[in-house]
Amino acid sequence: MSQRNEFTNIRSLLEALAKTLNLINPEVENHHKQTAYFSFFIAQQLGFEQEDLHRIVYSALLHDVGSIIMEERLSIEQIESEAEKYAHIGAEMLKDLDDFTEIAEIIENCQTSYQKLLINKDINNSNIRLAAIIHLADFVSTCLDPDTRILNQVKGICDNALKYSGTEFMPEAVEALLQIKDNEVIWLDAMFNPSFLMFFTGEFHKISLERTASLTRLMSRIIDYRSSFTAMHSAGVAASARILAQLCGMSEEDCLKMEIAGNLHDIGKLVVPRSILEKNGKLTDEEYNIIKEHPYYTRLILMNIENFDQIANWAGFHHEKLNGKGYPFHIDPASLDKGSRIMAVADIFSAITEDRPYRTGMPKEKVIAILNEDVERGDIDPEIVRILIDNYELVDSERGRMSKIAGKRYYDSMK
Repeated sequence: MSQRNEFTNIRSLLEALAKTLNLINPEVENHHKQTAYFSFFIAQQLGFEQEDLHRIVYSALLHDVGSIIMEERLSIEQIESEAEKYAHIGAEMLKDLDDFTEIAEIIENCQTSYQKLLINKDINNSNIRLAAIIHLADFVSTCLDPDTRILNQVKGICDNALKYSGTEFMPEAVEALLQIKDNEVIWLDAMFNPSFLMFFTGEFHKISLERTASLTRLMSRIIDYRSSFTAMHSAGVAASARILAQLCGMSEEDCLKMEIAGNLHDIGKLVVPRSILEKNGKLTDEEYNIIKEHPYYTRLILMNIENFDQIANWAGFHHEKLNGKGYPFHIDPASLDKGSRIMAVADIFSAITEDRPYRTGMPKEKVIAILNEDVERGDIDPEIVRILIDNYELVDSERGRMSKIAGKRYYDSMK
């Protein structure tokens, strides 16, 4: 099936990932873009092949992703002060994810000085060399001063890089930087338009539905690692939604789309402060208003991904209710299709069955009682709830399995 072979455009998916990071910290998003931009041109100057250029852009885009665990937004300077710590956490997030093993290795080493790499690593390993390039590109990005004309900064930045060549930075990477220093447009684009994705993918580089699901599992980790209170939630929702979709007779393709929607349904929660996410008590009206924003941001981000219209609705409508009392879209119940109704049930089911730091998951009898109460109020679809209850052990077993894997990964990375 062609749609399965060519489902979406990788460039639009990566742009959505950049927007996801932007929800956490706009300054970090631009820094990641600039680091990826310089990494690409340095690696290209050194003659790396296209596959390596792909890998270095992914890695540079994500090199500080470990910093999302912090409660407050961090400045670039604060992140750089504990860069190796965040690199390790980021690598732990990615290392067992399909197709990201090598990227995890790059991120693990991208904040390590060249001297340390020489002592502890095989410097001829291409991933280690790519990590060393990102380390230099990261430095260049942090040196950029938005209040000073960029071309007047180039000499000083390159002089500082040269000063630490052979100690902090890999000499051949510094030499490549010096070789591109006179290309003014590289520096101007890096400051004002670091649109690196155009250089390495192109508009029509398609990926399959299965590959899309793999990438969205990465995005779900970014969401869930924000807080120990949500460390396993997206994985549980994705698993529950996919099985419920199968039980409801949806096609194999739509079941995989449901998993993707489950992975991404809480992207918008990255705008919510951790103090609200982790509040063990009743939210104030003002705090609840902030919570009510998150499905809007989820849908806004996903609608910009090619072929994600249906997924965006399933993910974005997960707090809509059949009685119109949900939020924030207040969709007419007649417009809430089966996928949207399944997602609403999967989200509630996962939230009340999963373990949280302040409580264990609820037992089956209480879960069923809560779901039936929601049906009686007209909140959720009674037929989907009936199917869930009739297949409770199957759905809960898979939800629990995927939640435990996600939870273990989170807590292991915090050690």
